[in-house]
Amino acid sequence: MFVVVALQVLTALTYVIVPLVGHRYGTAAQQAAETEIRRQGHAPALLVKHGLDFTAGTASVVVSMLIAADLAALAVLNLGDQPLFTWILQPILLIAGGFVTTTQVFVDRYVERALSKSGTTTIDTKALMGAAKETFPGWFRPLVMTRFLLTTAGSLAILVSLAVS
Repeated sequence: MFVVVALQVLTALTYVIVPLVGHRYGTAAQQAAETEIRRQGHAPALLVKHGLDFTAGTASVVVSMLIAADLAALAVLNLGDQPLFTWILQPILLIAGGFVTTTQVFVDRYVERALSKSGTTTIDTKALMGAAKETFPGWFRPLVMTRFLLTTAGSLAILVSLAVS
């Protein structure tokens, strides 16, 4: 049960830290992206038109905090040898959380696809994303990838661990 609890606590921590860092640095990332898109000869409204917002809004922070709280509660229940809710909620996190965190890990591809819908082929998405990413601390990207791994592979490991115990 230690592995299950440890994975849930670690995953919960990532669901707290990632949105707080996103909230702290997101506005600067948005401004950097807007500056870069202007430098490339396009209006910043193009980013908004395609739903490209680098800020962590209140809703996403709240949802992440609720997921973290749920994971912490599951960890406490598992400490008391009560895995029923883990059997119910962990597969949901695996699927729904896996989908969301996948889009965050592969954000460059998402942005590339979104901007290709604009009909312009002159947007340098690598430069655009580079400008936005530079505003975040260097450890942020590995943390986002860690959250993805814990949400997906970690959830699978939790379910397997429960199944064999």
